[in-house]
Amino acid sequence: MRVLIDGRPLQGASSVRGIGSYARGLISGFSQLAEPPEVSLLLSRGREFPAEVGPGVRPARRRIRVVHPTLQPIADPVFVSRALRDARTDVYHAIEFGQPLRTRLPVVVTVHDLIPFIMPRDYPWVRRARILGLRLLSRADAVIAVSEATRRDVLRFTGTPPERIRVIPEGIAPVFHMAAPEAVAALRARLGIDRPFLLAVGTFDPRKRIALLADVVRRVRDDHDVVLVIAGDQGTFADEVMGVLSRAGIAESSRVIGHVSTGDLVTLYTGAACFVFTSAYEGFGLPPLEAMACGTPAVVFDNSSLPEVSGGAAVVVPDGDAIRMAEAVSGLLDDPAARERRRAQGLTWSSAFTWRRAAKMTVDVYHAALGR
Repeated sequence: MRVLIDGRPLQGASSVRGIGSYARGLISGFSQLAEPPEVSLLLSRGREFPAEVGPGVRPARRRIRVVHPTLQPIADPVFVSRALRDARTDVYHAIEFGQPLRTRLPVVVTVHDLIPFIMPRDYPWVRRARILGLRLLSRADAVIAVSEATRRDVLRFTGTPPERIRVIPEGIAPVFHMAAPEAVAALRARLGIDRPFLLAVGTFDPRKRIALLADVVRRVRDDHDVVLVIAGDQGTFADEVMGVLSRAGIAESSRVIGHVSTGDLVTLYTGAACFVFTSAYEGFGLPPLEAMACGTPAVVFDNSSLPEVSGGAAVVVPDGDAIRMAEAVSGLLDDPAARERRRAQGLTWSSAFTWRRAAKMTVDVYHAALGR
């Protein structure tokens, strides 16, 4: 089977975000199958081929014209339709909207989340840009939702027939496993961390709720001498993040370290006393799983996909309740036996999320789309 995947997320800023991880993970999962599909990538004009996808993956004959970022989602249905006219493939897989207006090919679309439509006031321009893609979703021959929560959102916001939607959880890259103690000690020394630390990961836009995180950490610090480490490029939110930490009185006990390499992220996960996730909504929610795969217990809020994805291995507290989250974190810090139980549960649960499994289920969806 030949499949053409929209590889443009691997050529820009999305490459270091969740969508880039999805593309790389899925392609690596295909390579582990007994009968892997022949993969090609639909790419942007004037940008380099993403070298990290591995051997055997080739570019499509046509490339997509690049226009202003706010116009790209609006123009994409026409641009993609043109690129697919003579594409040598059996199935087209759009992984970040990118659906064609019309094509002779079966179309599979992965939906990671519909957050701009769930929280329109926080993402007004993204919502406007994605409306056309949302309306085209019901035309897809098959839709992959990365969680049951996302499947419910697809049903809520689109006219997609339920029988065309398949839930396929994402995988965890094999690199996410417990780092050596020496690596943890070296990273601690490099960052100047001489106390236990709580870890938060991501860009703290409004949905990630930096004020709530600061409140939780402030309460934990009433009884525990811990440091907060925030990993991830804060971009335009950097001043807001630092301002919130300062107003909460924890700026001097915080390290906002920006974007980190995958190796450093693994080491941070491994060395953290607890992973704290204050997001208000996730289509899947990979960071808590990555933390658990590295042997660190996670505490999350009860919203969207998080209880589903954490599977009882993470500590789940009522959404938005800083007091309950602080109590849960403190409980893990105070009780080594409870922390060890959560650690073991997390390692077991997270081990089921492999890209090989996701790839096998995705190939099944391709066959179903071909049969329509």
